[in-house]
Amino acid sequence: MTELMRCLYCGHLQDEPTGVKECQRCGGELIYEEPPPKKGKGSYLDAQMELDQINAPAGQTVDRHLLISFRTPEKVPAVHLAKTESGRPPLSFSAVLDTSGSMHGNKIDYTKQALRMASRFFRDGDQFAMTVFSDTAEMIMKPTPVDRESKKVFESLVNEIMPHGLTALHSGLDLGIQQAQQMRSESNLTLLLSDGQANVGETDLEIIGTLARKAAEAGLIVSTLGVGMDYNEALMTEIATQGRGRFYHVQSAAEIVPYLTGELGEAADLAARDVKIHIKLPKGAALVPLSAAYQCEIIDNEAIVSIGDIPVDLDVEIPLRLTLFPGKENDRLEINGEITYLTPAGTTLTTSLNRVTVRFIKKGHFSPDMGVVKPVATRVAEQMRATQVLQYSRAVSRGNETELQHAEHERLKLREYFQLLDEDIRDKMDQKLTADIHSVRSASPRAKSTVRDAYQAQRFMRNFKDKK
Repeated sequence: MTELMRCLYCGHLQDEPTGVKECQRCGGELIYEEPPPKKGKGSYLDAQMELDQINAPAGQTVDRHLLISFRTPEKVPAVHLAKTESGRPPLSFSAVLDTSGSMHGNKIDYTKQALRMASRFFRDGDQFAMTVFSDTAEMIMKPTPVDRESKKVFESLVNEIMPHGLTALHSGLDLGIQQAQQMRSESNLTLLLSDGQANVGETDLEIIGTLARKAAEAGLIVSTLGVGMDYNEALMTEIATQGRGRFYHVQSAAEIVPYLTGELGEAADLAARDVKIHIKLPKGAALVPLSAAYQCEIIDNEAIVSIGDIPVDLDVEIPLRLTLFPGKENDRLEINGEITYLTPAGTTLTTSLNRVTVRFIKKGHFSPDMGVVKPVATRVAEQMRATQVLQYSRAVSRGNETELQHAEHERLKLREYFQLLDEDIRDKMDQKLTADIHSVRSASPRAKSTVRDAYQAQRFMRNFKDKK
């Protein structure tokens, strides 16, 4: 039976090489993985940490990137399920619905259908509320415990919704979040659905996004669903990013049903809650997530990255930029870490991360491509490209010249990073970046799907388009 070996430098897990004991990707030292990845007592997450470049020039500050990847199981082990009839913790759901005049016809019909279908996810112990907005915001169902009678009331109120007027999105989101804060279950989802531009009351992207940020700080998740081709995708991604939720672009009205019910299903079927990545940093080092959706704090040389709640059966990939202080020639810096999370039953579990190592090379002997782990660097570059698209989308929407200049500066740095990749991959990625930024800056019809793809690359998400 072939034994697995782990590279102490790039972190790659591989079959034992024949004859030599060097990493197939970076040439680093291998050790036997025995037993295969340590996950901690009772942990059911498999995880791996990888490094994009194992060498660095001595005597200067450098950036390297860590890639943390893990997978949630298709089913949570029975011992870790919540002690409820459904096996999951209670769920609170606050629906915030655009009922402006542009929602008439198929859009409002499919939204109603989706809400009626959504009731199948509700169980005794759950709570729900519903807010609509057009010229003003209105709470049409206050926070209510779920039972047979309240489901009937919910469906009856859904049937009565009629579109009219303009789009007071800020007021609608504010009121919907207020209702969500009154319910406060262990899983708390606020879902905003809109097909238009905010044109009544507050319209500034940053101010509206602050509502979602404060909600997330209070333990809520705020997701957004943009319908059609007339809504502001930068605003919807800002709300989802600040709210630590997910953003969906729904091009046709018929897709409202699978996406709305799919997002509610994600919130109801979590594998892990309050997921955090802990990285032990060398003295003086700094660490920053590439995605604005993840918050990081550094306490006593430990970086703690908050990921949030993760549904079952998903592959997750989190890129982190690691800034290292100037090292001495032949120094070796080891980076270790772990992942902590809560089970549906509320138990805290830990998954250990393998170590990776950066080694410092005499400055005159170092070349920029030395020690590059190209498979990892390619995945990091894809994530960096997604970050760029979202930065441009935000800056263009706000018309902020300072933000645009910063985005242009980051684009130049990304092109430098592309030089680490194979030529054919580098050229394709650069061409795609150029096309994506052009679509965003020109507000072309392709911009919404471009932003959606970038957001999806950074936030582990499922495609519900073909869901029946």
